Amino acid sequence: MKFWKCKVVPSAHVTAWRVLENKLATKANLEKRGITVVSSLYSLCGVEEESHTHMFFECSFAWRVWNLCCAWLGVQTVFHNVPLLNFSQFRLSNESVSVNEVWGVIWIAVVNEIWKHRNRVIFRRGVIDVLEVFALVQLKAWAWVTSKSQDAIFSFSDWCIDPLVCMEMMF
Repeated sequence: MKFWKCKVVPSAHVTAWRVLENKLATKANLEKRGITVVSSLYSLCGVEEESHTHMFFECSFAWRVWNLCCAWLGVQTVFHNVPLLNFSQFRLSNESVSVNEVWGVIWIAVVNEIWKHRNRVIFRRGVIDVLEVFALVQLKAWAWVTSKSQDAIFSFSDWCIDPLVCMEMMF
Protein backbone atom coordinates (compact mmCIF):
# COMPACT_ATOMS: atom_id res chain seq x y z
CA MET A 1 0.00 0.00 0.00
CA LYS A 2 1.40 3.36 -0.97
CA PHE A 3 1.20 6.07 1.66
CA TRP A 4 1.02 9.02 -0.75
CA LYS A 5 -1.78 7.38 -2.79
CA CYS A 6 -4.17 7.64 0.16
CA LYS A 7 -6.74 10.29 -0.67
CA VAL A 8 -6.82 12.58 2.35
CA VAL A 9 -6.47 16.30 2.96
CA PRO A 10 -2.87 17.56 2.74
CA SER A 11 -2.61 18.53 6.41
CA ALA A 12 -3.53 14.98 7.49
CA HIS A 13 -1.01 13.53 5.05
CA VAL A 14 1.71 15.76 6.50
CA THR A 15 0.82 14.87 10.09
CA ALA A 16 0.83 11.14 9.29
CA TRP A 17 4.11 11.46 7.39
CA ARG A 18 5.62 13.22 10.41
CA VAL A 19 4.45 10.29 12.57
CA LEU A 20 6.16 7.85 10.18
CA GLU A 21 9.37 9.90 10.24
CA ASN A 22 9.26 10.74 14.00
CA LYS A 23 9.18 14.45 13.19
CA LEU A 24 6.30 15.55 15.43
CA ALA A 25 6.90 17.95 18.29
CA THR A 26 6.47 15.29 20.96
CA LYS A 27 7.89 15.97 24.39
CA ALA A 28 10.65 13.42 23.76
CA ASN A 29 11.62 15.16 20.50
CA LEU A 30 11.50 18.60 22.12
CA GLU A 31 13.83 17.43 24.90
CA LYS A 32 16.23 15.99 22.31
CA ARG A 33 16.38 19.48 20.81
CA GLY A 34 17.23 21.02 24.17
CA ILE A 35 13.78 22.43 24.92
CA THR A 36 12.74 22.09 28.54
CA VAL A 37 9.32 20.58 29.16
CA VAL A 38 7.52 20.61 32.50
CA SER A 39 6.85 16.87 32.38
CA SER A 40 7.88 14.36 29.76
CA LEU A 41 4.83 12.20 30.51
CA TYR A 42 2.19 11.81 27.81
CA SER A 43 -0.81 13.97 28.67
CA LEU A 44 -3.43 11.40 27.68
CA CYS A 45 -2.19 8.67 30.02
CA GLY A 46 0.33 10.24 32.41
CA VAL A 47 2.23 6.95 32.54
CA GLU A 48 4.99 6.93 29.92
CA GLU A 49 7.21 9.42 28.13
CA GLU A 50 5.49 11.17 25.24
CA SER A 51 7.26 9.58 22.28
CA HIS A 52 5.73 8.96 18.88
CA THR A 53 5.64 5.19 19.39
CA HIS A 54 3.98 5.47 22.80
CA MET A 55 1.53 8.17 21.73
CA PHE A 56 0.18 6.37 18.68
CA PHE A 57 0.75 2.66 19.30
CA GLU A 58 1.69 1.74 22.88
CA CYS A 59 -0.44 3.98 25.10
CA SER A 60 -3.65 2.54 26.54
CA PHE A 61 -5.52 5.50 25.03
CA ALA A 62 -4.24 4.76 21.51
CA TRP A 63 -4.74 1.03 22.06
CA ARG A 64 -8.43 1.63 22.84
CA VAL A 65 -8.84 3.79 19.71
CA TRP A 66 -7.20 1.13 17.51
CA ASN A 67 -9.35 -1.60 19.12
CA LEU A 68 -12.54 0.36 18.43
CA CYS A 69 -11.42 0.75 14.81
CA CYS A 70 -10.61 -2.94 14.49
CA ALA A 71 -13.99 -3.92 15.93
CA TRP A 72 -15.71 -1.50 13.54
CA LEU A 73 -13.73 -2.89 10.59
CA GLY A 74 -14.30 -6.48 11.68
CA VAL A 75 -10.67 -7.49 12.10
CA GLN A 76 -8.61 -8.93 14.91
CA THR A 77 -4.89 -8.33 14.89
CA VAL A 78 -1.87 -7.33 16.88
CA PHE A 79 -0.23 -4.18 15.58
CA HIS A 80 3.43 -3.34 15.37
CA ASN A 81 4.62 -0.33 17.39
CA VAL A 82 7.02 0.93 14.71
CA PRO A 83 4.98 3.46 12.69
CA LEU A 84 6.09 2.44 9.19
CA LEU A 85 5.58 -1.25 9.96
CA ASN A 86 2.24 -0.46 11.58
CA PHE A 87 1.09 1.40 8.46
CA SER A 88 2.31 -1.41 6.20
CA GLN A 89 0.52 -3.97 8.36
CA PHE A 90 -2.78 -2.06 8.34
CA ARG A 91 -4.26 -3.78 5.31
CA LEU A 92 -6.33 -6.77 4.26
CA SER A 93 -4.38 -9.41 2.37
CA ASN A 94 -7.41 -10.77 0.51
CA GLU A 95 -8.69 -7.38 -0.70
CA SER A 96 -7.89 -5.23 -3.71
CA VAL A 97 -5.29 -2.48 -3.80
CA SER A 98 -8.13 0.07 -3.98
CA VAL A 99 -9.80 -1.25 -0.83
CA ASN A 100 -6.45 -1.19 0.96
CA GLU A 101 -5.94 2.43 -0.10
CA VAL A 102 -9.14 3.21 1.83
CA TRP A 103 -7.66 1.29 4.80
CA GLY A 104 -4.66 3.61 4.49
CA VAL A 105 -7.06 6.55 4.70
CA ILE A 106 -8.44 5.11 7.94
CA TRP A 107 -4.91 4.68 9.34
CA ILE A 108 -4.13 8.32 8.53
CA ALA A 109 -7.42 9.38 10.14
CA VAL A 110 -6.52 7.50 13.34
CA VAL A 111 -3.06 9.00 13.79
CA ASN A 112 -4.32 12.44 12.75
CA GLU A 113 -7.16 12.37 15.27
CA ILE A 114 -4.97 11.07 18.11
CA TRP A 115 -2.56 13.96 17.46
CA LYS A 116 -5.39 16.52 17.27
CA HIS A 117 -6.99 15.15 20.43
CA ARG A 118 -3.70 15.35 22.29
CA ASN A 119 -3.39 18.99 21.23
CA ARG A 120 -7.00 19.75 22.28
CA VAL A 121 -6.31 18.29 25.72
CA ILE A 122 -3.04 20.18 26.16
CA PHE A 123 -3.80 23.53 24.57
CA ARG A 124 -7.59 23.88 24.89
CA ARG A 125 -8.16 21.98 28.12
CA GLY A 126 -10.13 19.31 26.30
CA VAL A 127 -11.45 16.18 27.94
CA ILE A 128 -9.73 12.86 27.25
CA ASP A 129 -12.32 10.90 25.24
CA VAL A 130 -11.58 7.71 23.27
CA LEU A 131 -15.09 7.56 21.82
CA GLU A 132 -14.81 11.11 20.50
CA VAL A 133 -11.58 10.25 18.71
CA PHE A 134 -13.10 7.09 17.24
CA ALA A 135 -16.22 8.95 16.05
CA LEU A 136 -14.03 11.60 14.42
CA VAL A 137 -11.96 8.88 12.72
CA GLN A 138 -15.13 7.44 11.21
CA LEU A 139 -16.35 10.88 10.13
CA LYS A 140 -13.04 12.09 8.68
CA ALA A 141 -12.35 8.85 6.81
CA TRP A 142 -15.88 8.88 5.34
CA ALA A 143 -15.59 12.56 4.37
CA TRP A 144 -12.22 12.04 2.69
CA VAL A 145 -13.30 8.88 0.87
CA THR A 146 -16.60 10.28 -0.37
CA SER A 147 -15.14 13.63 -1.43
CA LYS A 148 -12.20 12.11 -3.30
CA SER A 149 -13.94 9.25 -5.12
CA GLN A 150 -16.90 9.44 -7.47
CA ASP A 151 -17.64 5.78 -6.72
CA ALA A 152 -18.22 6.44 -3.02
CA ILE A 153 -21.98 6.84 -3.03
CA PHE A 154 -22.85 5.54 0.42
CA SER A 155 -24.22 7.37 3.42
CA PHE A 156 -22.35 8.07 6.61
CA SER A 157 -24.67 5.69 8.48
CA ASP A 158 -23.93 2.88 5.99
CA TRP A 159 -20.20 3.61 6.43
CA CYS A 160 -20.53 3.36 10.21
CA ILE A 161 -22.57 0.14 10.04
CA ASP A 162 -20.49 -1.79 7.49
CA PRO A 163 -17.41 0.00 6.15
CA LEU A 164 -16.04 -3.03 4.31
CA VAL A 165 -19.21 -3.39 2.23
CA CYS A 166 -18.98 0.33 1.42
CA MET A 167 -15.36 -0.04 0.35
CA GLU A 168 -16.13 -3.04 -1.84
CA MET A 169 -19.02 -1.15 -3.49
CA MET A 170 -16.61 1.49 -4.72
CA PHE A 171 -14.56 -0.75 -6.99
